[in-house]
Amino acid sequence: MELALRDKVMLKLKNEIKNNKNNVLEHLNKLNKTTDENKFLAGIKNDYEKYKTHIIDEKTKQKEFLQLLVEYIERTVEKSKITDEMNQQALLEQNKILSQINIIKNDIDEIIN
Repeated sequence: MELALRDKVMLKLKNEIKNNKNNVLEHLNKLNKTTDENKFLAGIKNDYEKYKTHIIDEKTKQKEFLQLLVEYIERTVEKSKITDEMNQQALLEQNKILSQINIIKNDIDEIIN
């Protein structure tokens, strides 16, 4: 009788070990899948970071160019003898450029934050 009871206990233990092994393998598979997905997402994140950096660089270049243009207009107005009408037109263009600089600066701030 004791032998039959021991066999039942052994069978039950074997089944528990088998179930635990299956659970561990299942969790390992899920963990591997999650790790692969995270690597994929990390790659996508890196791509977006590169794109973000590129946009910031381009916007910064635009801003610098427009600032040079504003300085050029200022120097031209100061050094040349132009009519009041031409002076007003130059100042109007300068204000438009300054407005564009502010828009670009805000775009950069939005991208960074």
